[in-house]
Amino acid sequence: MLSSLFVERLKRSGIGLEVDRLDLAETPATPLDAMATAAMYLNEAERTPQMKTALAASDALVDRVLKADLLVFGIPMHNFGMPAVFKAFVDNIVRSGRTFDVGPSGVVGHLAGKRAVMLLATGGSYRPGGAFEGMDCLTPHLKAVFGFVGLADADVIHAQPLQFSGPEEKAAAIERARAETAALSDAWASDLAS
Repeated sequence: MLSSLFVERLKRSGIGLEVDRLDLAETPATPLDAMATAAMYLNEAERTPQMKTALAASDALVDRVLKADLLVFGIPMHNFGMPAVFKAFVDNIVRSGRTFDVGPSGVVGHLAGKRAVMLLATGGSYRPGGAFEGMDCLTPHLKAVFGFVGLADADVIHAQPLQFSGPEEKAAAIERARAETAALSDAWASDLAS
């Protein structure tokens, strides 16, 4: 809901947005197997035809991410972290030589310069004083992994609590997240138009 709201508001702003939507529930990323993982650490010339085949889906995902100027992620929390299907996506796109390089001065993320937003939905409240305070493993993991590939300044919006609360608290959480999402989308549109 939040990612759709974000993108629809950007579209309505008139900035000429072309959307490449990937729904991992409909088209899940393939978890990496041993051959794909081994192939990632070889130069392309050293890869066997089987290795190239094993990396084809990962290469396609990386190409899509590299092509994008703006990245909008809608991610639910499952058991304090990211869903397995999103973890498979992350494993496929965090690629040495493709989305990051390690050199004498450290890690250089190839997604630097892109704008990104992570719209997160959680069943419980992870805010200070909330029932699940200190148990949010999703947000720090996302910030670390996406910072590693150059998205250190990604915006984050939390919709919480959505399940382990009463109907009024859930409605307030949704309204708060919708308002924050709309405001951020409008700010992006304003920045992109100028």
